[in-house]
Amino acid sequence: MMRLSEPQYSFEQTLDECVAGITGDAALRLKLASSKLGFTAVEAEYLNAAGTGELHAIPPINTDVDADPVVVNLLKKSELVKIYDQYFVPEKKPARKIYDALLNAAKEKCPFCGGIGTPRNLDHFLPKAHFPQFSVLPRNLVPACRDCNMDGKGHAFATNAEDQIIQPYADKDRFFMEQWVFATYHAGNNGEPGEFEYYTAPPESWSEVDKLRVRKHFKDFDLAKRYATKAAELLGTVLNQIKTMEQAGLENGVIQSVLLQPGVDAAPFVNHWQKGMYQALINA
Repeated sequence: MMRLSEPQYSFEQTLDECVAGITGDAALRLKLASSKLGFTAVEAEYLNAAGTGELHAIPPINTDVDADPVVVNLLKKSELVKIYDQYFVPEKKPARKIYDALLNAAKEKCPFCGGIGTPRNLDHFLPKAHFPQFSVLPRNLVPACRDCNMDGKGHAFATNAEDQIIQPYADKDRFFMEQWVFATYHAGNNGEPGEFEYYTAPPESWSEVDKLRVRKHFKDFDLAKRYATKAAELLGTVLNQIKTMEQAGLENGVIQSVLLQPGVDAAPFVNHWQKGMYQALINA
């Protein structure tokens, strides 16, 4: 929904800060410090897949035979999870500044829902329970609000192309630059405010997979309801403004150009709920 800028800190810097924070476990510190080359390959795999919408093609670690397999060099799944939990998140650890930088970079707007919610934590786009090699990869750590938090949704992840939700750091530009969220306004009766119905309508030129992906994202994060709620909060004010302008003798065309079209143009990004709302009022 919202594009996030490239993280301030690199994967290498993140690993260095995690190494610096490991105390009392010399073996783990040495394993992590000596695994940088392996993590370089891990990062390349992730970024190549994310840029083409193919993160679903990265297989989760296999725990059928070994519940705690070696994942990167000599580092086991449990150790990679431990690095995140004990040496990246805690406030007194050196790597915590990277956690905070990633969270603050969202500027209080959750990228999954288009800024409706305020991010409270970092969410693993590919869950660390199944992809521990990405547990501290900055581009896999997305600021998320409570309603959008993926870690709290059973560690789910896509296994096919059409089920892959939008990756805020590295996904295709079309998801952020082209409009695919729209709304219809249903006028109320007897002077009551109406309501908005939000829906997806991706461009016809898109591939069928990309169309299915945005519909999946829209559905998974309940954006139809959440966007309609936000629009309803502003509707009364806008309707009063329209009524005042009508009473002043202004024609519909003038009202659209003076009030409604500026509302469309002022939307923070192309698929913001505000843009859909004002467009719907213009077309009502």
